[in-house]
Amino acid sequence: MNAVAIMYVNDHLESLRAEAQQRRVASLAERRSLRDRIASVASGLRRTLGFEATGRTVPTLKNYPYGG
Repeated sequence: MNAVAIMYVNDHLESLRAEAQQRRVASLAERRSLRDRIASVASGLRRTLGFEATGRTVPTLKNYPYGG
């Protein structure tokens, strides 16, 4: 009987966690404007692709044994 109770409690806790996560995501989406969300996606995409405003994307070849 104890194992069945543990399964029910774990299932209930999982549903509560999922509901809390959905509320958290919904509240974040409501607070951020469309402009902020687009800017965030664009900066994440630039970061992923390696395009950054500062610095080079290709390392310099100082002390490279086969370079000139």
